[in-house]
Amino acid sequence: MDKKDRDILHELQQDGKAGIKKIAKIVGVPMSTAHHRILRMERDGVILKYAAVPDYRKVGLPVCAYLLVNVSYTGISSQEEVARQIRRIPNVLEASIVSGEIDIVAKVRAADIDELGETVIRKIRKIAGVSKTVTSVVMKEID
Repeated sequence: MDKKDRDILHELQQDGKAGIKKIAKIVGVPMSTAHHRILRMERDGVILKYAAVPDYRKVGLPVCAYLLVNVSYTGISSQEEVARQIRRIPNVLEASIVSGEIDIVAKVRAADIDELGETVIRKIRKIAGVSKTVTSVVMKEID
């Protein structure tokens, strides 16, 4: 990947529906070049997918929180499996294995604090291997 590829990728990350003409103009390449570079990045797996990012308030999930999870390694197959089980919960948008004192960080969305509590207490804490959770509610998201 060169600078032009990175610039094209950046524009697509900002607006996945941006047209080839717009991207080519911003990056300063001919439309055919922008198009071929995008196709190559898709083919090579640089661009994995295109996704819609909703306005979570409008879809009824205005509450966002990060859940810090510690794993007990007795009686579980792997830390990865615990993370996969957490990620399968519908309100969980992301689950990542991290380094440091925390084992897994999960991003959770909910309609309200009650639903967030239900997700954490009745779903995530019930997963085998989850030994402790700490929930940090997002007070303001910065775009």
